[in-house]
Amino acid sequence: MRNRFTNLSRKDQADPGRSGKLSVTAAVLCALYGLPLAAEAQQATQVPQDTAGANELGEITVTANRREQTLESVPYSLSVVSAEQLAQANVTDLASLSANVPGLSMYDFGARFAGAVAPIIRGINATAEPTRGFRTFEQNPVGTYIGNSPIDGYFQLDDLRQIEVLRGPQGTLYGAGALGGALRLLPNAPDPSAFAGSFEAGGDRLAHSSGTGYTVKGMVNLPLADTIAVRASAKYDYQPGFIDAFGLLKRSNNGLSGIPVLADPTDIVNSPAIYSNREDWNFQKTFTGRAAVLWKPSDALSVQLAFMNSNVHGDGGPQVNPDFAGGPSPIDPRVTLPSGGHYRDFSQIDQPFSRYTNLTSLDTSYNVGFATMSSTTSYYTTSGSVTEDNTYDLAGIDSSAYLPYYAGTPRNPRFVYDYQFADKAHTFTEELRLVSNTSPDNLFDYVVGLFYEKQERVGAWTIAIPGSSERAAALPCAPACDILVGPNDVNFQQIDTQRFQDKSVFGELTYHFLTHGQITFGVRHFSQQFTDAQSYVDYTFPTFIAATPHRSPASKTVGKVDPSYEYAKDHFVYALWSQGFRRGGANSVPLSGPFQESPLLSTYKPDKTDNYEAGLKGRFSNGVSYTADVFYIKWDSPQISSSLPSGNLAVYNANTAVSKGVEFESSGPLGLPGLAYSVGFAYADAKLTSDFSLPADNGRGVIVPGLLSGKSGEQMPGSPKTSVSAALLYDTPIATGYDLALSLNGVYRTAVKMQLAPTLGSATVQQSSSYEILNASATVNHKPWHLTGYVTNLLDKQEVLVPPSQISPGNNFDKLADDYVINPPRTVGIRVGYTF
Repeated sequence: MRNRFTNLSRKDQADPGRSGKLSVTAAVLCALYGLPLAAEAQQATQVPQDTAGANELGEITVTANRREQTLESVPYSLSVVSAEQLAQANVTDLASLSANVPGLSMYDFGARFAGAVAPIIRGINATAEPTRGFRTFEQNPVGTYIGNSPIDGYFQLDDLRQIEVLRGPQGTLYGAGALGGALRLLPNAPDPSAFAGSFEAGGDRLAHSSGTGYTVKGMVNLPLADTIAVRASAKYDYQPGFIDAFGLLKRSNNGLSGIPVLADPTDIVNSPAIYSNREDWNFQKTFTGRAAVLWKPSDALSVQLAFMNSNVHGDGGPQVNPDFAGGPSPIDPRVTLPSGGHYRDFSQIDQPFSRYTNLTSLDTSYNVGFATMSSTTSYYTTSGSVTEDNTYDLAGIDSSAYLPYYAGTPRNPRFVYDYQFADKAHTFTEELRLVSNTSPDNLFDYVVGLFYEKQERVGAWTIAIPGSSERAAALPCAPACDILVGPNDVNFQQIDTQRFQDKSVFGELTYHFLTHGQITFGVRHFSQQFTDAQSYVDYTFPTFIAATPHRSPASKTVGKVDPSYEYAKDHFVYALWSQGFRRGGANSVPLSGPFQESPLLSTYKPDKTDNYEAGLKGRFSNGVSYTADVFYIKWDSPQISSSLPSGNLAVYNANTAVSKGVEFESSGPLGLPGLAYSVGFAYADAKLTSDFSLPADNGRGVIVPGLLSGKSGEQMPGSPKTSVSAALLYDTPIATGYDLALSLNGVYRTAVKMQLAPTLGSATVQQSSSYEILNASATVNHKPWHLTGYVTNLLDKQEVLVPPSQISPGNNFDKLADDYVINPPRTVGIRVGYTF
């Protein structure tokens, strides 16, 4: 970031009359970007007096268009989040990032369901909150990149230079999957010019938890020669749980098929289980490491090889049950359960989870004079496993109508009905780009490229009823009352395999028709192949369906037109028409037998967005920057992923939808020395604009017309209509060589709809609570040292992020199934770091 302020300092030396202003503006920028004021002032006295002026104040450089540009000159809605801003708000992953950036949202179930959720921008999402902890079946509506490499999975945000949030369809440069926008996570690159490093350790305490969290991270930049450098960073984070679990059964093992241990080993039929409770249940441990090697033998050639590894594991999730009144367990009335509470939950079993994500990338660029040729080759893998207790959920469906099939008659007092979701994916991509080198004399600038992707994704959904079949075999009515299961007490399994290939060509041409005016034309053509095959076995209702491949090829062209004009120095007006595209696919649902589905559900179409946008962006000489825009997005054939009434998993299309709204951001000084502000606002109203109706199996082998439907005017799920973020920052010297930086930031979001229409017996569409969180931090900088104290969720507010999917007040099972996903409680922590 030092380059952002160098030119300011040079101009200030040339104009001594501005020296008073420098102390104010430098303090503001230090507060905004976390830089020590004393060091910045020292830099101002050491640089030459030529070049630049006050208009360089606070300039931010982005590479969203594959070339370096100032933030305000990019003619569409784009936000930049610095590494310092991430630290001030204690943002650690994509879910916590989405809570702090207006217009960006995400279902947040914690890291345990990272494979089943995706970022959402401007409300472009039609899938309900995940009813299966499987993974996303449709392609994500927002593309996520580390550098130039696409990525999926779970990882912590560490050693980043900045994050660029590209709002609105980005189909021409970022391809399929950028239907609603793109996220670019830009790591710090190795530097051959200097040895450098840092180390930071911290600890925190959560309200309503007896545990202590801690984080340790470090970075080293090691020049190996004048042209070669290595940069490595690593972060380990432990977060204790804050939810107490009640009613856990002791089992033979903690896996899917662990059989409950008998309290009375001599009575397999009637013996109760052995129960326990656990404090601080939902812990999480995460490691993320990245290493990169840069070879830069000349100014023209650059080669960077990078590796990233991330793994996370833990138990339980951030969900609570405040509804259960306490009393006898409906599974075994001999056991008494306590009442629920704001930080209490009920589960028959432990619910461990894990996820592993790896990315290898090779970036090469060569400047041939008139343009730069670049290549990005990447290969990433992600795999995860989640165990989930669905005993109470099953019992709550149709007033316990399904219990006899799984818990037996009389009911198994140690009944467990647990899920395991496992998925893995590996993806290879290659992108070649030719980007013109910019010059004031250029009449045209361009980007042209080729892209190739090959991906395979496998997901398995397995259900077991451990111990129930063994007990049924001991009943006097056996074998008439036997419960049919497969190996290891598995009673159901679906295994789904997807294979996808994308070949595309893209380009953008910018015509500088005036000194301060330009227009960009973009186009991308896709050619895609998609195959899905899903096997289905149900032992309880003897059914086996072999995996039969269903194919769905697609070919599509999308475009972009983007004029902009600099009507005053560093102030721009722009208009934009851009398109986004997402691949279609196939559902390997059975077309005959007891779980048959309509042929209309065997495939789903690609969906497309047309974005119409206009905006103003600019930066004043005193450091105040702003961006404001309005947008209208037409969405054709929105894709909806869901669990069908039959239990089949499928993606299908609605007809049409629209998202429309306004966005505003501004930051800068507030008039007092060292005081600055930052504010963001987004309003996105995303709704269906026409009815749709599709047939589906009603769960009893009968295909019913219109079972899947939506009405015009229904709100799209997953995003708030309104989101706001604001921050106050203050930076001041407190002693010779010591600097204090204070930050107070808050976010607000309106309620989020969970699905298009009521599901699972609910009379209304479920929605979250509104979200209002305050955070604060204070950092003392002294030469290479810094000490930070912080508080997140300052007022210790509990917000409901995801309400229960089924609520039926008259059913005790449903009361036990009333799990509300919540945000973390107040966290008070301290970090100490050293930079060299």
